[in-house]
Amino acid sequence: MAVVSQSFAPPSRAGWLAGRTRPQALLAFACVMTMVAPLPFGSSFLSWRSLVCVAVFVFVVWLHHGRSLLGLLALSLGFALRRATGMTRWSVSPFSVGRTVGLIDLPGGVGRRMRTLDVVNTRFSGASFLWDVTNGEAVAVLRLHAQGWLFQSDDVKNARVDGWARALQECAGLRDVSRIVTQARALPHLNARSQDSGVEFVDEDVRAVEDGPLSASMGHDMLLAIVVDTSRTRGRDGRRAHTAEGVSEILSARVESVTDLLVGAGADTDDVWWLDAGQLRAQMKCLFNPDAGWMLDAAGRLSDEVPVSTHFDEFTRHVNVDGMLCSTFWVDRWPNEPVQAGWLAAVVGNGRHPLVFTQVWRPADTDRAEHRLDNRLQQLETIDLLNKKVGRPTSQRNANEVREIVLRKQEIADGFGDVDFQGFVTVLASDRARLREGEVFVQHQFRNAHAHLDSMFRQQWAGLVAALPLGQAGR
Repeated sequence: MAVVSQSFAPPSRAGWLAGRTRPQALLAFACVMTMVAPLPFGSSFLSWRSLVCVAVFVFVVWLHHGRSLLGLLALSLGFALRRATGMTRWSVSPFSVGRTVGLIDLPGGVGRRMRTLDVVNTRFSGASFLWDVTNGEAVAVLRLHAQGWLFQSDDVKNARVDGWARALQECAGLRDVSRIVTQARALPHLNARSQDSGVEFVDEDVRAVEDGPLSASMGHDMLLAIVVDTSRTRGRDGRRAHTAEGVSEILSARVESVTDLLVGAGADTDDVWWLDAGQLRAQMKCLFNPDAGWMLDAAGRLSDEVPVSTHFDEFTRHVNVDGMLCSTFWVDRWPNEPVQAGWLAAVVGNGRHPLVFTQVWRPADTDRAEHRLDNRLQQLETIDLLNKKVGRPTSQRNANEVREIVLRKQEIADGFGDVDFQGFVTVLASDRARLREGEVFVQHQFRNAHAHLDSMFRQQWAGLVAALPLGQAGR
């Protein structure tokens, strides 16, 4: 029995019209109408108005790695403004007021210096959640380990794929769960030293090895953030969604529901930790400082007296946090051919390059997903009909997309929910040379899977926020 293979969403779903977003299409239409509307009244096509509209049209419609030239210009201006005003600085400020046990300040977009998240304790001992009071979002961050994958049988691998699909399907029924953020992390950590044996020459040999090649190793774990939008909560829970205690109860129920679904998806449910404030700070500290393990207590918490970071600087293609260089890519093209389950195992399971692979899953309503597929299928059928009238053969790309849509409609009819997804890869290194090696490695692995990564050019601050263990990716 072979490992299940499946293709991702059709390429056309990446844009609103011909791969362009809705604002791009509307701006292009406005440019065309501005040029054409005055022509019946004697206006020349070569007027200054037309030339300006043509220039704007090209800037809006022309795509470079999925972005319009106008969008790239806006990114450059925004980057320069953030550099000039210091709007990308961030910090962690712990304090204690009632049930709120900490504050986390994150960089916002241009015009917003900080965005504050409250860290609030729950009814579970040793568990906290992040509460964005302004937007009504509550986030629980779980740390766990996945069971082995490489040497499992095909039946086990297929069962885990089905288990994750069922988990997403069940999450679609939880209307207030707005998204699930998973982070597969490969991060170095210091190994514990062995106890002395009492034999001098043996201890010398052991120390020589432990201080050299075995002083550190690559650790692998998973973070799973469950994001609840309290504005969608209905019924009895909805009446409690305006207080910290009520949000704590709602989120605890959702965490229990989602955790039960992870059993069939390959998670080691005997080793799941719902992180509290100190543990969240510890995870951020270890992301930038692999030697920070000695600063943590027995429960993996970082003391409030120790800052998470003391230096942050943003560049066009990476950020520098306490000497750790972080470069983030976004997945601008998922595999356009069927791939096997576990197609990124070589990336997330590597033992040389520290990285964080962040995926954002948004369970979609099945009725809305089916309606969207029907609309796209009707568009493709109309294009095929027009091609036949003019004697033009059907595009193979359109034919492939029709088959994919028919398959997706059948999957929805069989009870499998639809899901929107995003992906980010953050590579970490202590110097430029190692950072470049890691970037080449992940780009090569994605290219082999018929996918493509694009650097978050002049938006590395957003990439860093996505890599933090706070469930903020995909906002």
